[in-house]
Amino acid sequence: MPIRGLLDVQEAAFDPEDITAMVAAHEMALKRLGVTDRKSPMAFLIAKTVLQIAKSGERDPKLLCERVIQALQSPPW
Repeated sequence: MPIRGLLDVQEAAFDPEDITAMVAAHEMALKRLGVTDRKSPMAFLIAKTVLQIAKSGERDPKLLCERVIQALQSPPW
């Protein structure tokens, strides 16, 4: 599922600039992690992580991407 599909069902309100930043961060993270299938579970997980971090206030695409990668590489324990 592309990130835009997730944005449509989110309760949080994002302005167009926020959405542009989140889409850019999602694309950067996909590229850096080598995910080519935009409908894969990993692409969905990356999109969900971008949204979670954006909800906390981060809007810079590069920082969003870095935080997403960091979150996905950190073990849950």
